[in-house]
Amino acid sequence: MSINKIKVTKNDTKFDVISNPSTQWIWNEILQNRWEEQTFKIFDRFLKPEKSYFDIGAWIGPTVLYGANRAKRVYGVEPDPIAYHELLTNVIMNPEIASKVICINAAVAEKTEDKKLYMRHHFGDSTSSMIPTISSENYCKIRAVTINDLIKQHNIEDINFIKMDIEGGEYSLIPFIQSYLEENHPTLYLSIHPGFLSQHYSLTLTENEVAEKLKNQTENMLNHLSIYKNIYDIHGNQVKKEDVFQINNTGEFVFTNETW
Repeated sequence: MSINKIKVTKNDTKFDVISNPSTQWIWNEILQNRWEEQTFKIFDRFLKPEKSYFDIGAWIGPTVLYGANRAKRVYGVEPDPIAYHELLTNVIMNPEIASKVICINAAVAEKTEDKKLYMRHHFGDSTSSMIPTISSENYCKIRAVTINDLIKQHNIEDINFIKMDIEGGEYSLIPFIQSYLEENHPTLYLSIHPGFLSQHYSLTLTENEVAEKLKNQTENMLNHLSIYKNIYDIHGNQVKKEDVFQINNTGEFVFTNETW
């Protein structure tokens, strides 16, 4: 049975993806230069052909497929079973880069164990999270693995860049990977989700307690990222730690020891 394809062109990069009615919108947005234009510019700036990178929260692969054309190897980590299946399909559809992409159906976490992945609207929609936000009842069991175990299992080396977009899980994960970051100094392109974390705490806490908890969690995360010399916004403007606290819903920052 033939699979309907969408041919995606972004900058000087071309790849094929499966035509799925529920996710076709993302490829249309990319083709019309309306989806995360700065993400592609960040990849162009920091990915290197002799180095590999982690794509933690790979979803169905827009950054994986783009990044595989610029990096030595891509380790695409995605716990959502629906998204992972589409990610794998999209990678296989591009044999010229498929050998450079390792797809991993797991979540990077503080312990290697089975954990819950919570659904917001439906699995595969890019918003599934390790923390319950709308409800704690709708979830699936997934495999979680520490970054050190992940590296051992896949003989990973030469990492110079990490893209992390894990829907609120970053607050708890960052402290547990600090030693890896400090030892290897990869540039970290981090999406933060204070809106998700606030919704999570709102399930059990009062409004004042939520605000205090969010502040403390953000402070703790940033303290563990103080190993980096520079923080940039997505446009390459240098910012301070205090600027991160101003994000209410979602925001992206680049933590690096390089000068942009």
